[in-house]
Amino acid sequence: RVKKEVEPGTMVVIQREFGEIGDGVSCKAMDNRVAMYVMVRAMQAAGSFGFETYAVATTQEEVGLRGAGTSAVGVAPDVGVALDTTLAVDIPGVPDHEKVTALGEGAAIKIMDSASFSHPGLVACFKGLAKKRKIKHQMEILPRGGTDAGAIQRAHAGVPVITLSIPTRYIHTSIELVHRKDVDAAIRLLTAFIEDGAAADLDLV
Repeated sequence: RVKKEVEPGTMVVIQREFGEIGDGVSCKAMDNRVAMYVMVRAMQAAGSFGFETYAVATTQEEVGLRGAGTSAVGVAPDVGVALDTTLAVDIPGVPDHEKVTALGEGAAIKIMDSASFSHPGLVACFKGLAKKRKIKHQMEILPRGGTDAGAIQRAHAGVPVITLSIPTRYIHTSIELVHRKDVDAAIRLLTAFIEDGAAADLDLV
């Protein structure tokens, strides 16, 4: 019956209901709906814009960073901030150095992944803003995987980039799990950068 009614190329998804587990929120496609939520909430919360800001919802990140590549060429940004989920492998039996991030420990400021290196000046800026505004955060190194920052970084003659991540358990399953406090921390930190990033004496050399 499936072969008769579903043609090759038809998009299908696994049915999964939204659920709350204490401070956790679980559903399919948290990667990357939650980053969209962070982006929209931060743009709404920003009391001022320290520089011209573009909020872009890209497509096809999982199959080659395609939307980010075309967007970066079209916008030609001076700085790029990618928003994405990242691994939270904070479960029993996993060594600390392999956990990447942990739920409930704040937004993750990415240092590097296999697609991009965050600019040291932007890393310092985000860390400084987090400390200034008392926003809980953790540092992230992702040995495998990447984000839209990889495509933005290579646009034109090169763009300084950073990724702000939301720790997520069970990534690429239908039960992806995020922590409310981490999502809130990501919103606050992105809002801080939108408002104060231009005045942070960025060193982007």
